Amino acid sequence: MKLVDLLEVLSDKEIQGLPESVEISGIVYDPLRVLPGCVFVAIEVYTQLDKIEIPDGHDVVDDAIKRGAAVVVIERDVPVSDNVVKVLVPNSRYALALMANKFYDYPSHDIQMIGVTGTNGKTTTTHIVESIFMQKYRTGLIGTLYYKINGTIYQSKDTTPEPPDLQDIFTRMKQQDVDYCTMEVSSHGIEFFRVQGVQYNVAVFTNLTQDHLDFHKTIDSYRNAKLKLFRWLDQTGHAVINTDDPSAHYFRDATKAHVITYGIEHPADIMAKDIDIHIKGMTFTLVTPAGEIHVEPRLIGTFNIYNILAAVGVAISQGIDLPTIKHGLEHPIRVAGRFELVDQGQPFSVVVDYAHTPDGIINVLKLARALNPQRVISLFGCGGDRDKEKRPIMGKAVSEYSDIFIITSDNSRNEDPAEIAAQIKTGVTHSNFEEISDRREAIARSFEIAQPGDIVMLLGKGHETSQTLKKQTIHFNDVEVANELLAEYLKK
Repeated sequence: MKLVDLLEVLSDKEIQGLPESVEISGIVYDPLRVLPGCVFVAIEVYTQLDKIEIPDGHDVVDDAIKRGAAVVVIERDVPVSDNVVKVLVPNSRYALALMANKFYDYPSHDIQMIGVTGTNGKTTTTHIVESIFMQKYRTGLIGTLYYKINGTIYQSKDTTPEPPDLQDIFTRMKQQDVDYCTMEVSSHGIEFFRVQGVQYNVAVFTNLTQDHLDFHKTIDSYRNAKLKLFRWLDQTGHAVINTDDPSAHYFRDATKAHVITYGIEHPADIMAKDIDIHIKGMTFTLVTPAGEIHVEPRLIGTFNIYNILAAVGVAISQGIDLPTIKHGLEHPIRVAGRFELVDQGQPFSVVVDYAHTPDGIINVLKLARALNPQRVISLFGCGGDRDKEKRPIMGKAVSEYSDIFIITSDNSRNEDPAEIAAQIKTGVTHSNFEEISDRREAIARSFEIAQPGDIVMLLGKGHETSQTLKKQTIHFNDVEVANELLAEYLKK
């Protein structure tokens, strides 16, 4: 593509150099990905969890040029060599999104797009949507764990990928004739313009609870970020909204689209009744505008009923019939690190779950109690360099719903684990707990104190395969470690 054609999408820009003869080979934001002829866009990358850290792109412009960048796009002026075209813009992230859409020729416009946003439940909801739609259509999925095209899994590093990565994924989906793509749309993804230019046919709101206030500062700002997804829908679109959530009316009022509600406690278009939950799954009657049908999903818990109802709302909006919905719901749906049982025949239950917010903690521990164990033993920590306000709230939640608990490290990053634990303990309501910084040792200890009939809840890291500490990032997966330690336990 010619640079002059690419730059047409930027209405506010200052160009230094001669763009007329420049042919573009690609668009990148990571200097290590630069190939000759690339456009390098300098952005500040907000690093989450164990994701790869890339510095402020303005500080590595020279590295990008040395690797062959023909153009640099910047929002903060820095010197570049005379043979490189420099483009100054008000916001380089916004420019990155517009150029990525243009360079890849807007591939998402040829796919029916389903965006799922909310604090909790996004990953599971997208997987349930995929399971239903794959009964009739060619499907894509993008989210926290990976992205999938027609059932094949590919690794990715962001819940909502950066624009060039996202547009490349859409291009791959288009090449493989994907009909519907369901994707997690995070608040960071919205605020960082990662999904700018994507045309959504359906938007789903799962719930809103405290999270990411290190970035958004207030719950109102956090909510407003998610509301943008619903404002983007036009009158031909569908908004699927959890009417039981206190923020539901904000999302209903924000959209021009046709609204489909779901819930359990309040009247809604999509509901569940006659609910029976057990350790291997659950049964309930699904109530929809198209009729009622008995379903037996293999997922567990009230929070997963909400996820199921959200997915059903999407399916109903697209005219999928109830028998197909039932088949999709009852098909095995595995979501790594989401109430994942670890069973080697030990006399107590072990569950790994990604719950890392106060509401998420409460939901999974309520489910654990509903399964009628002898005792609930919980293990958890809080991430470093992230929302500090939720730490005592999580401490209170875990202590109120656990008989015994262990405070340990999550991804402590640049903070002292002892200081994080101290902040957690300000919310604790009883003294039946231990503090063990080393997460492996803490998991081993939870198995030592477990008795027959107990349930051990390993919370916070779920599917993650690494642990980020102050001086290093190590391989660590709760399911793997639990299996290793249970094997040792059973040998004793």
